Amino acid sequence: MPTVSTYFINLCVLVAFTYVGSLTYTGAGQNHVSRYLLRYLLSVAAGAALIYYAVTLGPGVRVDYRFIPVALAGLFGGPMTALAVAVPLTAYRFSIGGVGAPAGMISLLVCALLSSAFSPLFRNRQITRRTLWVPPLLFALTDLSVLLIPGQGVTLFKATYPAIVALHSLGLFVTFAVLNGRFIGVAQASESERLAYRDGLTGLLNRRAFDRDLRALPESRPQVFLLLLDIDHFKAINDERGHPFGDRVLTTLSGVLQESLHGHDRVYRIGGEEFAVVLHQTNPAGAALVAERVRRDVSAQVGVRSGDADLNVTVSVGLTDWTGPDGHSLQTADHLLYQAKGNGRNQVRLAPHLTDFGAAVPPGRSGRTELST
Repeated sequence: MPTVSTYFINLCVLVAFTYVGSLTYTGAGQNHVSRYLLRYLLSVAAGAALIYYAVTLGPGVRVDYRFIPVALAGLFGGPMTALAVAVPLTAYRFSIGGVGAPAGMISLLVCALLSSAFSPLFRNRQITRRTLWVPPLLFALTDLSVLLIPGQGVTLFKATYPAIVALHSLGLFVTFAVLNGRFIGVAQASESERLAYRDGLTGLLNRRAFDRDLRALPESRPQVFLLLLDIDHFKAINDERGHPFGDRVLTTLSGVLQESLHGHDRVYRIGGEEFAVVLHQTNPAGAALVAERVRRDVSAQVGVRSGDADLNVTVSVGLTDWTGPDGHSLQTADHLLYQAKGNGRNQVRLAPHLTDFGAAVPPGRSGRTELST
């Protein structure tokens, strides 16, 4: 039948646009303005295409899946997003005209407001069995607008209302399935990346992430510095207090490191008791100050926060600037770290060309900021 085939075309258009739109979801923290804009344009384009391929029930009366993009915008974006999608579609429906135009325009706005009311249930983009009652209720209310069609409303309501509610609900269920598949895929990819690039004990970025991030840095970044640090006498801590306590020291130190740094700096656990920090957006004096602060905070806090106030956990630190992905900076920082170890531990060792800046850094009570020669 023409009506069935037209509905099928409408559904295919809906699924195609939903799938393309779902590709703009790339995970938490990655929703840039360009993705929001693309998602919005796709929603409006989908609604317009669905109106264009509508099923005609009578002169000036059209039925289609135009409500689905509006409902998705409301459920996942709230009232402003839903209205931003609904308004241009309302204008397009008005331009087509017909006796059913006013009812169709009102129903779009009603759908935007009603779907927004359910948005708290979808705040985390989770589609579960507990939310499957939303589509039937949403469209049971939205599709009451058929009663507003002059002269035909009651007749069309009696003849088509249950079927229209069922078809609209089916359309939203189908888009839920498409989106849920995308959400699950993105979540699994994020978890796989987390497992691949995160240290299982401390939650810090691991050596693989460290190597990846260093390769991504351009050559000669004057505001980037590399800091390597190693826990002093960590083997003795493990031997005397046991490996569970040693693990606690590692996790505590990881927390102290993160608290001592700025949000744009990155911390890595690159070995058993060895850590690395990439400092961004600073200068040589600032980098030297950060290195000394890290050394001081570790000495003052890690033992106490690990549960043994009598234990003084210290670190030796090597600091140099980033000169490129040729490995020279890493070798320099590593060499400086072992100079600090050999020179008595619990100190910061600076690259020779940073000595003028390190000389102004006040050392802590039990440590030193040494200048490499």
